[in-house]
Amino acid sequence: MELFTQSLPDFLEEYLQSLERKGRKASTLRRYRYDLVDFTVWYRTLHRKVDFENFRNLTTEQLQEYVRYLHLERHYSERTLKRIMTVLNQVYRYYMSLNRTKTNPMKEVVLPTNEDAGYIKTDFLQEEEAEKLLKTIVSLHDLTDNQLRAREFLIDRNLMIARLFLNYGLTLQELCALSMKDISFEQNELRVTSALGKRTVQLDPEHKKILFDYYHTIPAPVRPRLHSDDPLFVSFDFQRQTYRWSYEVDRPKRLTEIAVQKMIRLEVQRAGIRKGVSAQHMRRTCVIKAIENDLSVEQLRMQFGLKADLTLKRYFDYMEKQQISS
Repeated sequence: MELFTQSLPDFLEEYLQSLERKGRKASTLRRYRYDLVDFTVWYRTLHRKVDFENFRNLTTEQLQEYVRYLHLERHYSERTLKRIMTVLNQVYRYYMSLNRTKTNPMKEVVLPTNEDAGYIKTDFLQEEEAEKLLKTIVSLHDLTDNQLRAREFLIDRNLMIARLFLNYGLTLQELCALSMKDISFEQNELRVTSALGKRTVQLDPEHKKILFDYYHTIPAPVRPRLHSDDPLFVSFDFQRQTYRWSYEVDRPKRLTEIAVQKMIRLEVQRAGIRKGVSAQHMRRTCVIKAIENDLSVEQLRMQFGLKADLTLKRYFDYMEKQQISS
């Protein structure tokens, strides 16, 4: 329900208001809002500022990547993809009618099919990119004064988040749902909940130490309680230079998916690697490495909480194409 009530950038709110003035049904407006909020979450992986100027400058290739993401990762149906493409197309047409933009990059975006929507090289993080990202996270390079003041609290947190994507293949949703009851520091274990149920991840001792160190950077009065429903990753307040507390439920405030995506975007920008690298790129990279290590299909399903055979087939098809071209 949260997505239906979230605010949008002003230019998208303006578009929805224009539809309301035309007498569109409330159910249609809710559906459009849902699609546009979802789009905005992805959009933030490309741009720090979500405004009309950046929206106007999106390319057909970037928008095609978004549609491919919905097809490959979200497994959206053809009907849903067509609806989302129509919504974005209409936004561009609206602003063209107001002479605020002269181009519509959505016009050239094509609907992916199962035959032509396989993974490509840019869907993964290359080894040198991953190394550069991890080194940047622990560095102080190109940080603002405000970020430098908070860095002691965030280095281990950000590094562990990247490790959970890159080394253990968690999804963004799985990571943000982790609670203190899911971690066993004594046994180096992390219990992850996915659409398939729960699975246990065995942490490398070095990575467990990073997580343990992060946990102890949180001041005791606001530190999540062990073996509780308190969140494992806690939201940070840069203005007050402390962790946030949720008074409604009387526990530390959970780090949101949007906040994690923003963190990744900023670290990617600092590292100087290509725009758009996300949690999904890191997870896919982890899956590919597991396939290279000859894990069976059943082991892959269990380790990564995969439920769709088509998803695994895309990975194997990509590996086969790489072998043929090398």
